[in-house]
Amino acid sequence: MKDASDRLTAGRIVAVLVFYGLATLVGGALFAALMRVNTLLGPGVLFYRGLVALAATAILLFVLFALILPKLARALPLRADDSLGGAIVAVSLLGSIFVLGPVTVDRSISVFMLSQFESAGKPLTIDEVRERFVKTYVVAWDQMNRRVKEQQISGNLEPAEGGGWKLTAQGRRFMEIARWMSWLVGADPRFVGRK
Repeated sequence: MKDASDRLTAGRIVAVLVFYGLATLVGGALFAALMRVNTLLGPGVLFYRGLVALAATAILLFVLFALILPKLARALPLRADDSLGGAIVAVSLLGSIFVLGPVTVDRSISVFMLSQFESAGKPLTIDEVRERFVKTYVVAWDQMNRRVKEQQISGNLEPAEGGGWKLTAQGRRFMEIARWMSWLVGADPRFVGRK
C-alpha cells in the first residue's frame, strides 16, 4: 500500500512540474503576443504595459487551464486547483524574466554603451563613449524628456507653477523606498540622492 502511495506522490509531483512548465511556456507565448499588441496601441511606460499584459496572461491562463484541466486530469494526477497554481507560477516566473530582461535592457545605460562599442567597428575611448552618450542618448533620442513624461504618467512628477517639474507626494514616497532598497542591498547611494 505504501509503494502505491509513494508512486502516486512521485507521479503527482512530476505531473505538476510538467504542467507548471507547460503553463510557463504557454504563458510566455501569450505574454509576448499581448506585449506586441500593446505596442501597436501606442507608446507608454514599458513596465506598466508589461504589468497589464501579465495580469491579462494570468486571467487567460487560469481560464484556459480551468477548461482543459479536467481532460488532462484523466491521464495525469492533476487537481482542479492546479489551474490556479499553474497560472500563478507561470506569471511569477514571467514577471521576473520581464523585469530582469526587457525592462533592464530598455532602461540600461550599460546596454546603450555596449551597443556603441558594437557599432563603432573600432576601439573607443571613454571620452568617445561619453560624447556618443550625450549626442545620441541625451540629445538625439531625448531620453530625459522621455523619462520625465514616464514619471508624470507614473504620478511621481507634476508640472510646477512657472515652469519645470516637481516631485509629487507619491514621488517623495517612491524616493524614500528607493533609498531604503538601495541601502538594503548596498547599491550606489548617489542614484538615490545620497553621497
